[in-house]
Amino acid sequence: MIIQKNINAKSHRKSKGVGLIEVLVALVVVSFGVLGMASLQLTGMKHSSGGFNRSKALLYAQSMATRIRLNRVGVDSYAYDGFDSNGVNCAVLPTPYCQARKDVATTQSCTPAELATFDLYSVSCGDAGAAGGADKGVEGTLPNGQLTIDCVVKPCTADSAYQVMITWTAGRARTNSDELVSRRVQVRMKP
Repeated sequence: MIIQKNINAKSHRKSKGVGLIEVLVALVVVSFGVLGMASLQLTGMKHSSGGFNRSKALLYAQSMATRIRLNRVGVDSYAYDGFDSNGVNCAVLPTPYCQARKDVATTQSCTPAELATFDLYSVSCGDAGAAGGADKGVEGTLPNGQLTIDCVVKPCTADSAYQVMITWTAGRARTNSDELVSRRVQVRMKP
């Protein structure tokens, strides 16, 4: 029995620091796992944001295509051809404003050309609402968002097909232009 106690005491002295080393190794392994999970989370957020912007752009393009189809007289007068939202001042509402608003008692009547101007403003800048300031639309919800509309074949005729294109930028950093990539959604349609 005495010999057995001596052996246990010797092995006990040799294993005193092993527990601390095991804890440190486990801590390093766990920290690498947490860093990997954080990286996966960031990658998932990036792809989620890109998909969300693509969905918004597609909805704007479909909305514009529908508005063009509904205003056949405006199409016949080429009111939509050659439009670029970079030339739109979202702070200035179109006159007349062809949609009911809370702060205006009656809806104003619009000609087809005025309706085309309103449609282009509405998709580019969003609804002005009761406050009177547009902050949505392609310009306000997509990073560097832009709406362009052109006839597919020039010169434009009454039977021409139109291309509605929404472009925006995507990338890791919004401040470093080297990391930004231009994205686009386009819809070709015959009104």
